[in-house]
This record gives sequence, C-alpha cells and structure tokens, in this order.
Amino acid sequence: MNESFLNEFKQDEQKILSEFFDNLLKNIDLSKKETKLLIDDYEKAILYFYKNKSINEIIKILAVENLGTIYKDKPHNWYPLDNSAKIYPLSMKKNWMSVYRISYYLNDNIIPEVLQMALLFTMKRFPIFRTSIRKGFFWHYIDEIKKYFKVVEDSKVPCSYINISKIGKPSFKVLYYKNRISVEVFHILADAYGGIVFLSTLVSEYLNLLGQKVNYNDLVFDVNEKVKVEELKDDFIDKKIESKKGSLLDKKALMIDGKLSKIRPCQIIHFDLKTKELKSLAHKYNLTVNELILSYLFLVISYSTSKEGFIKIQVPVNMRKYYKSNTLRNFSLYNNISIKKSEVTSFEDVIKKVKYQSQEKLSRNKLNEVMRESNKLVRSLKLIPLFIKRPIANFIYGFIGDKSQTTVLSNLGVVKLPENVLKHIKSADFILGTTISNKMLFSLITINNITTLTMSKYTTNTSIENNLYSIFKENNLIVKVHGSENYENRK
Repeated sequence: MNESFLNEFKQDEQKILSEFFDNLLKNIDLSKKETKLLIDDYEKAILYFYKNKSINEIIKILAVENLGTIYKDKPHNWYPLDNSAKIYPLSMKKNWMSVYRISYYLNDNIIPEVLQMALLFTMKRFPIFRTSIRKGFFWHYIDEIKKYFKVVEDSKVPCSYINISKIGKPSFKVLYYKNRISVEVFHILADAYGGIVFLSTLVSEYLNLLGQKVNYNDLVFDVNEKVKVEELKDDFIDKKIESKKGSLLDKKALMIDGKLSKIRPCQIIHFDLKTKELKSLAHKYNLTVNELILSYLFLVISYSTSKEGFIKIQVPVNMRKYYKSNTLRNFSLYNNISIKKSEVTSFEDVIKKVKYQSQEKLSRNKLNEVMRESNKLVRSLKLIPLFIKRPIANFIYGFIGDKSQTTVLSNLGVVKLPENVLKHIKSADFILGTTISNKMLFSLITINNITTLTMSKYTTNTSIENNLYSIFKENNLIVKVHGSENYENRK
C-alpha cells in the first residue's frame, strides 16, 4: 500500500484501511508483480467510492471475502477439452484462431476501477475461464491457473489473436470502451452461450458494485454461489445419442469474390433493426427471423460472386434446445443450408428452399448425426500422438471446416436478462472472428427490441452490405448502420 494513497484519508480512516489491506494480503498468494497490481486495483476503487461513500461503506462493498480463495489456493483442477473444442487448437494458424466477441452497451460510460473489481470478484464463479491451454501427448487440455486478471481498454481489431503460447496465459479478454463492455473468447473455452453467461454475470456484478439491485436468472449468476458440477461437463459425450450414420465431409463451397485485406477483420458492420418489424416481415412469409435473414444472405451472396457452385451457409445450433444441459462449455453443433447459385432466381424460390432445409437439416435427428460423426472422428484420432495429429486434423478441417461453407450465420437469439439488469443496457452486438477462408461472417443478437445483424469481413468487396441495406429499405425496415472504423489503416 502506497503512503501517498493513505495520505488521502483521515487518521481514523487510515487505521481502518491498514487493517483492511493487512487482511487482503493474507488472502493473496500471487507473484510480487501481480500482488501489487491487485493492491493497486483496490486503491483505485477505494478512491473512486470515497467521493460519496464512507470508509466503512466502501470496506463492505469491496469485502475481501468477495475474492474467494482463487488468488490464494493452489490450483488443482484440469479439464480435457470437450469434443467440439478439440479441433480449435489443432486448426490454429499463425496469428489466427477461432475467437468471438459479445458486447453490451450500457446507458453510461464504464468506470474502469469498478469494472476491474467486478472481474476480480466474478472469476471465482467461472473455473473454466480460469484456465490456460496445455499440450498433452494425445490432446490439448486446459489447466486451472492462479492468476491476476485484468480488464483492458479496447484499442485493437475486434477478435484479435489471443496469445496463449505461454503457460498461464488465459484464453479470453475483458475489454471496455466508452459505454461498452466486451468479452472475447477463444472457442476452446466455451460456445457463445457460455460467453454470454460470463458477460451477463460480469456486467451484473459491475452494476451491483455501483449500488444497483440485481436479480439472477439462467444468464446472470450470483458470483458468490457455489460452482455447479454440471456447468463443467462435456455434454457431447454425456448425452445418449440415437441417430443414423452420417458424414461430416462436404464438397467445397462457393467463396465470395473480393480482394483480401491484410488485417482481419478489416471492418465490422452492424445493422440495427427493430425486432417487432423484423418478426412481422418474417411472419408475412411464414418464416422465422433466422430463415428470413438466411434468405436475404443467399440473395446478396449470389449477386456478389461471378463464379458458379453451391452457396453454403453454416448455421450453428445451441444443442441445449434439444437436450437438458447446464454446461457452460461448448455444446453447439452446425449444419449447412445449401443452394446452387444458378437456382437463386427469386426471393420466393429461395425462401422455399431455406425453409425446407432448415426444417430438415436443423432438426434434432439431423444434428444428432453431426454429433455422432463428430464423436466418431474424435475417437478415430484418440491414440494418435499430438505432433502427428496436427497435420491430419488440418487436412480434415479443410473438408469439414471453413472451406465447406461460404459463410456463417450464428444467432444468439433474444437475450433474456432480469429487468433490473436489462434497464441499464441499451444494446448488444455479437461478432464472429473471420476464418481462414471465409471473407465474411454474420451474426445476430436481440436485446431491448433491437436485433443487430453484424458482418465481420476482411475483403474490400462492399456489394454485400450495400445490397443488404437496399433489401432492408425496400421492405420498409428501419435500419441503423454503424460499425468500426476501416481497419486497413490501423497499425
């Protein structure tokens, strides 16, 4: 504790603070550097709250007990990767990995000192996030770490590479900018459902520290609640699956035209649409919102490529819709909705094909086939050493990964937060980091009657966003377009 810090307070307050920090140090067993950083966090938070609260009130808000024992006790857990996650470290390339970002935009600008404390208090509730990736002989695995976690002001390209090469490096980031709080997660840890539970809980704890009443639900956890075993399970192998024999192999998909950017993604574009208007338009054609957006994507992609072949849009599906599961790890599967470009002749023809394939390919039985074949593939590679497995996995990934799809549409659906949390959030967005081959990816999230369709791209081709905007306007949808600066010139 710095003397200059103590000098900010009255003599009786200094005594209370000295005792508080003595107790704090007894509950920390980090490196000297990380201990200092954590102490600095407490000092900054105390100074922030001291503007309008008494020392006793502050000590109660920032109670040492809120840290739990994760910064003191020796970590002892490790976790095998779930079957969905096993491909991610094998398919990594230099400066590329599968990362997604989820963001909430609050009504007021973020107070970094308070957000930092919220993160320190939240981490004890999410053991999967307190891990570092390690190499085993046959597979990678994630190992629990005892570490200081830091929020960072957002300044880089969204979904940037997360350096996990060193032991003890986490596989996620917490970022803030103005009124935005974001988490970026390497897919090895969790699917987007797990990511949104982590973000929702973090934001709720942030509001709680600011004196706002917070309720809990499926997306907002009490950070002081005991971790549940079922949240850590690999439900790909724990669920009994009955399905016919299928195949993961797929023919190469048609790729979008356009010059590549050297920076990924070179641009993020958000289309904010009014949810009620979008649902009304979808119902007009007897479609879901997902099917409507899929149909528009088939149209605009067909306009923007000169080649022939199959346009294939991968649709991830949260398997928690079909199986009872509380896991926060990966429990999502995918299938491709596919239409030959020459058959994209009119909107009416497209919606018929999209609706039929959505009902067929995104059904429980069809997704069970994908799950069965995924598990079968993992078993076939089980006894192959990791150094041999990597090139084999890369070869297979070329057939079942991003080369087998033109793009992706991932829909997180309606975010259902407790009302006393939701009232502090203006909007949200969900960004998929671009893949090795796909020039554009799409994602959807809905909150507060705003559905945000996001395009992440690393091509200078602007025809798709221009055509999407035209389609929305032609259908009398009120749309607000915004996004990142053009990242081409960012260093």
